[in-house]
Amino acid sequence: MVVHNTAYAALMGAVNHGEIFTVFQPILSAAQQCVGFEALSRFPNGCPPNAVWALAHSLEMAVSLDSVALATAIRSAQSLPGKLFLNISAAHFAIVQALLLLGPPDRLVWEVTESGLISDMGVRGIQILKTMGYAVAMDDAGSGYATENRLKVVQPDIVKLDFSVVHQWGEKNPMPLRRWVDAARQIGAVVLAEGVEDLSWIEGLKNEGVQALQGYALGKPAPAAEWLVKSEFSGGG
Repeated sequence: MVVHNTAYAALMGAVNHGEIFTVFQPILSAAQQCVGFEALSRFPNGCPPNAVWALAHSLEMAVSLDSVALATAIRSAQSLPGKLFLNISAAHFAIVQALLLLGPPDRLVWEVTESGLISDMGVRGIQILKTMGYAVAMDDAGSGYATENRLKVVQPDIVKLDFSVVHQWGEKNPMPLRRWVDAARQIGAVVLAEGVEDLSWIEGLKNEGVQALQGYALGKPAPAAEWLVKSEFSGGG
């Protein structure tokens, strides 16, 4: 009940008063050059984001919350270099049209969440996003929702390997990662490994065919201002 009340307060504050902020986690190439950032929403009362979004879906307020979160993220990221990775349910693709003026297609990458991977409406939404010129990333590949069969249907530009797949590889079980890398290669998609928590993994993942990396070992989520004072993330050299 306490979590529900906290989530409700966070949801109402965000939707009605814009009480939401964004932190950013860097995404690096296999050569360890910054290629962009993933935007992650947070709430002032500290409520776990997953709890707020789950409640928003149950109250049919997810579109409203997505709209506020995405607009806030795009505004906050204006000075950051590289691509901006944004999470969205493909079922809510109409939001993108409203935000088109805030973020040009060549800068944004839409990370499609599980509902966009398992429904026909979601797949149609992905097709529209791609037609509009946006890049689409298949999130959480290997988590259960994002299967290799769906990869062929969705045809994403980027495949984000779930941390569980990456950690299995780190524990000397490389086959799940190799299957995904092979499947992504067949459709010409870039492979991005999430959950990189050990710098010693970088060279090995690169040798496996992983082209981009994200994880605590490379940088924890932080406000845009904190990244802009670091030369390797500021775009200034």
